[in-house]
Amino acid sequence: MFNALNALPAAGPSAQLIKNQQNAALYLCFAIMGILAGGLNNILGPRILACIGGTGYAVYAAAQYNIFKKTDEGASNDIPESANAFSVFSGAYLGICAGMLWAAQGQICLTYPTESQKGTFFATFWVIFNLGAVLGNTIGTALAWGAGPSGYAMNDALYLVFIVLMACGCVVALLIQPPGTIIREDQTQVETPPTNILREFVEVLKLFANPAMLTLLLPCLASNWFYTYQFTPFAAYFSGRSDGLKAIFYWLAQAIGAWVLGNMFLDNTKYARTTRAWIGFYIMLGCTLVFFAGGAAFQYYAAANNSSLDAGTNFGSFFGPFLLYICYGLYDAFFQVYTNYLIGAISNDSETLSRYAGFYKGTQSAGSGISWALTGFAFTGDNAMTPTTQFWVMAVPCLASVFLFALYTKLFVKDTTNDSIESGEAKIEEET
Repeated sequence: MFNALNALPAAGPSAQLIKNQQNAALYLCFAIMGILAGGLNNILGPRILACIGGTGYAVYAAAQYNIFKKTDEGASNDIPESANAFSVFSGAYLGICAGMLWAAQGQICLTYPTESQKGTFFATFWVIFNLGAVLGNTIGTALAWGAGPSGYAMNDALYLVFIVLMACGCVVALLIQPPGTIIREDQTQVETPPTNILREFVEVLKLFANPAMLTLLLPCLASNWFYTYQFTPFAAYFSGRSDGLKAIFYWLAQAIGAWVLGNMFLDNTKYARTTRAWIGFYIMLGCTLVFFAGGAAFQYYAAANNSSLDAGTNFGSFFGPFLLYICYGLYDAFFQVYTNYLIGAISNDSETLSRYAGFYKGTQSAGSGISWALTGFAFTGDNAMTPTTQFWVMAVPCLASVFLFALYTKLFVKDTTNDSIESGEAKIEEET
């Protein structure tokens, strides 16, 4: 639901500025906590981390609602400092909580599957994850459509639905099974050996000297970098209600794209794992070149012909950019699934993968934090970047990441992973 909430248009420029600052605080705190949370998850387990982590989302939604009410009261040009401070605090608090939640998610998706299921497990998660955004945007668009082209997909009821559902997520997290009770399909058990704070801190520091993680550092940083462009200057070309409509299909494309790449290609056991990894690379290379070429063509055209795109009044002019946005959704899903697949391909150990997941989310959030900070703090007012500049700021790290994917696949991906000695995994003995 967070993605649906964050994709909603802000009610005025000052509200958008506060939203950018809120997200900058969120991702910068997420970056720090994300890196540390992998070790914390090894100590406390995913149930506790997911439960605590869920609380931040409801607080974040409450802060968004508070800003919405202030602008709704006619204060769009003079939002009280107290509301701004609460918004930035909620972003920082959510960053800490999200680090916990995503560390728990990463351990589950990378540790519980067998080697031939790692793409499918993450793809299944990504489908569920994005169906929440599809639902949220569907509700918002339905509420806004009757207000005409300028209608915003926001009202009191919508925000309250977000807050309640996010709060319920904290309770649902208590139903998660402890990792030590999980037996994989190949009858190996997920091992959770004893650990402590000092050991986890040292192991987390070692990640920054790990050649595999350093090779993926830029892809991890770039994996959420493009949201700032897609959710702000690109979204601004669409009318309020059409923005919600395209968002529905953006997140739906994420769900479909994740399943297609993760299940149909990366876990296709007809081919060796190294072959599947290279297939994934060629898909990433092709999509990067084609989608961003289309994005550049649109951006330069839109910069010269600035107009609002509305599906209800001129569907013909709306459809092309709408299709491009769907491609952006597919690309995001491909990027996330492929990166997680590569990380999961180099280990089967629960502790190690928990730390890898934390490193991935931490560095990913660092990239997001820098991106939002540039638009929310550094490049504002007369110094604001043009939409075309923001497009290239988004595209260049993704282009560079593709070549690092190839290097990582060449150096580190093998047909099978043998870390049974390191992880202490034991085959469950059949009863005689």
